[in-house]
Amino acid sequence: MFTSKVGQPSSRLQLARLTLCRFRNYDQLTLCPQAPIVVLTGENGSGKTNLLEAASLLTPGRGLRGASLGQFGQNGSAHWGIASQILVDGDPIELGTGLQPGTDAPRRIFLLNGKPLRNQNAWENPLAAVWLTPQMDRLFSESASGRRRFLDRLVMAAYPHHARELAAYDRAMSQRNRLLQTRANEPVWLSGLEAAMARHGVSVTAARNETVRQINLYARQDMEAFPAVQIKLLCTIADRLGQNPALQVEDWLREQLASARMMDREKGRTSLGVHKSDFALTDLKKQLPAALASTGQQKSLLIGLILAHARLVRDHRGTAPLLLLDEPLVHLDEQRRLSLQKILQDFQSTVLITGTDRAPFAPLQGHAEFATLRQGSFLSIC
Repeated sequence: MFTSKVGQPSSRLQLARLTLCRFRNYDQLTLCPQAPIVVLTGENGSGKTNLLEAASLLTPGRGLRGASLGQFGQNGSAHWGIASQILVDGDPIELGTGLQPGTDAPRRIFLLNGKPLRNQNAWENPLAAVWLTPQMDRLFSESASGRRRFLDRLVMAAYPHHARELAAYDRAMSQRNRLLQTRANEPVWLSGLEAAMARHGVSVTAARNETVRQINLYARQDMEAFPAVQIKLLCTIADRLGQNPALQVEDWLREQLASARMMDREKGRTSLGVHKSDFALTDLKKQLPAALASTGQQKSLLIGLILAHARLVRDHRGTAPLLLLDEPLVHLDEQRRLSLQKILQDFQSTVLITGTDRAPFAPLQGHAEFATLRQGSFLSIC
């Protein structure tokens, strides 16, 4: 599934320019990083997270907030845009996205070197992004759906077509649920939808399995002050894929869905499938599950996972991902704050990092550019 580039030298990726137009609280803003690390500081509401979100939307998916299209425009504007220039070993590539103007129902468009593409899954995109947000601090104390979305973002960074498989599975499941409620006596139609769910569901699970396996290889050693971690995918379909051929698992899943029609009709939802998967994260040396760890320990485990995943993406794609860290120092002790900033100094791609105050980022002095935001504009850059 993966074409590994391990052992080959990695290309250096640089965000040379990022321009926002009518995006969130920005009317117009251009950031041209002059250093590999950009530290964005400012009061709450100044637009730090919005800037990171704009960068995240240059990659497949709905960005680091998972927001809908209607939430991106400034003051409800129907039209917004994000443009960028990416340098890969010095060679420029133009990437952009936004809402297409002049239509009754605006739709999102994607541009690669000025040429429109049909959708983001068609991108031959050199850019991947890995991010950490304060909302992830609650990842292991909230619902499985949040963890599942988090895992799928990790998969998409290394396996971009995963988004297409997920969308196809969700469409087939939604149609099956609707059909069970309205025309449950259509066995041929239901069988076709269940076959699609089985086919796409096994593909989704195989990508998750492979990503988890790869991350565990990268995460089995400590990184500075951050512990070695291990992920375990909690999924019946994944367990079966570990012991049986994919076609056999497809047949099994299709049969299970067919036999569950009456129960699913009564519940109004599908009771078995990849939309029920979850994962567990554990401190490998202490054998401490993240769900039982303190807030600070959970943050450390999560950062260890993010850093391991960034190395995986770098080796798989040949370029390191853009690293977007929103308030990453919160809940970390002093040792881990220093350790993280030391790691970032050797990262092979642009790092955008936020905080309310500049003082905690003093170890990055000389390695980073510092920019202060206020009400959607730069107050200072140095």
